[in-house]
Amino acid sequence: MQGKWLVTLQGLPSAGRSWDTDVSQKLLQDSGEGVVDTLQGLTSDMHWQLTLEHADEVFRLQGRWQGSMTRRCCRCNVPFDWQMQGKTERDYQLRQAPYDDESGSECEFIAPPGNIYLLDILREDVWLAWQADVVCSESCKGLCSYCGCNRNTRACQCEQKNSGHPFAALAALKLDA
Repeated sequence: MQGKWLVTLQGLPSAGRSWDTDVSQKLLQDSGEGVVDTLQGLTSDMHWQLTLEHADEVFRLQGRWQGSMTRRCCRCNVPFDWQMQGKTERDYQLRQAPYDDESGSECEFIAPPGNIYLLDILREDVWLAWQADVVCSESCKGLCSYCGCNRNTRACQCEQKNSGHPFAALAALKLDA
């Protein structure tokens, strides 16, 4: 683990810490770094603005991140650069987790000295923001359900025979608007 990304909560300066940095694509894709799944398919470095503050017994980590990743459009199946962004919001307390925690606390309990690895937090936040169905553009026409051609690049020339389709009769239905 790289020391730059390993933060110890115990002994954090009273002013806290802040980062406004680009996290390298190569580092986020390195399986030898951290324990959270790597981010394969990144097309750029990730920009991350982050602050770590200490108030009373709670350490608050918060910030914003953005980057891009190659994804496949769920309509036309063409690869494109998916622009992604999200938030980092975590609260930590330096102590052992209670045996029976019914307090409903959103804090994560970390045994002293409270080491957190920021790369794992960024990777986890990207995975939590993951969207299963992404489209290359809102105007994407998708693939023809009969011949499979990409309707964004060419007009479909197949004969669309709906007569055997169970809902074909609905096409002739006249509705009052």
